[in-house]
Amino acid sequence: MSRALSDRNISEWPANLRFYATPEAVEECSVYRLLPEEKYLYAKYYKNGERILDLACGLGRTTLILHEMGLCVKGVDASENLIQTARRRFPYLDLGVGRLEHIEEPDSAYSHVLISGNGLDLVLPEPQRDMALRECFRVLRAGGTFIFSSHNLKALLLWSPRYWREAPLWKLRNTLKALRASACVSEGCLCGIFSSPEFVVQQTQQIGFEFLEMIGPKMSSNIRSNKFFSTSIYYTFRKPGS
Repeated sequence: MSRALSDRNISEWPANLRFYATPEAVEECSVYRLLPEEKYLYAKYYKNGERILDLACGLGRTTLILHEMGLCVKGVDASENLIQTARRRFPYLDLGVGRLEHIEEPDSAYSHVLISGNGLDLVLPEPQRDMALRECFRVLRAGGTFIFSSHNLKALLLWSPRYWREAPLWKLRNTLKALRASACVSEGCLCGIFSSPEFVVQQTQQIGFEFLEMIGPKMSSNIRSNKFFSTSIYYTFRKPGS
């Protein structure tokens, strides 16, 4: 950890940022490959030379790969620890510290905005998530895409066999939350907002985005199947205009 980080009172940081200041977080985030859903979406919507804002980029997993694909990408994350580590690893990448709800970029500056790894879910409390969506809309050009992934509340808390096997007590404590459209859920060291697909689409459309598609694990595009069985879903929206 750098002197700048060690001089701060990390105990006063939000819980999610405290976790990302640990060596365990660096180890967990040090995987540099794309999911099948990401490969499909990036190939479909991104073109060589376009400007992309990669938010909640962590250690630069998607930032690095998009750069290697020939895109003009800037990675931003709220964790100074992760960004400093990523800068040491990839000094040629454009990386910065910043928060999703206060994006320090001009209006309509990017062709695309990306939030991978369910990073949007870690923006707390819930009104801050709405602010983050509005900021993404602001910095995106008309006609540009907004791609992000999000935990699926109902699949995680009702139907996912993995969690019944691996964390049955966690499942039982949180099952009633699946009756809501959106809920704050603690999972390990992190706390995030888990939502139903209907809530995610409706909330994002209310900001002004146009819904294009959703992709679940195993490349499922079936909305009904994703609703009940996909624990994490990638959503693609478009900012209306030419």
